[in-house]
Amino acid sequence: MKQLPVRLLSLAPGSVIVADVVDPLGRLLVRAPIALDDHLRNLLLSRGVREVYIEDRRTIDRVESDEAIRRELLSLDKRLSRFQAEGAELGLKTTIREVVERFYLDKR
Repeated sequence: MKQLPVRLLSLAPGSVIVADVVDPLGRLLVRAPIALDDHLRNLLLSRGVREVYIEDRRTIDRVESDEAIRRELLSLDKRLSRFQAEGAELGLKTTIREVVERFYLDKR
């Protein structure tokens, strides 16, 4: 699990803090994991805490999108294999696949 630093003021109640929280002097204020509520937010702000760590959900989404990209490229490969039966150039098939793959990877 990758941790992502987030401004405390930007978090909604119920967000889960996944790393222990210390004050600017290094004293432990809260043990993780813990769900954020208004009382905890106010307490942390009063102790000088401005950022906390949450789970980086983007890495989970990326794993799912990697799988979706892989499936899409496999499907494309099947469709491109029909070009061979119709005498299309190998270079054209390779170029099409590279362009589509680059499109999906750049979108991330």
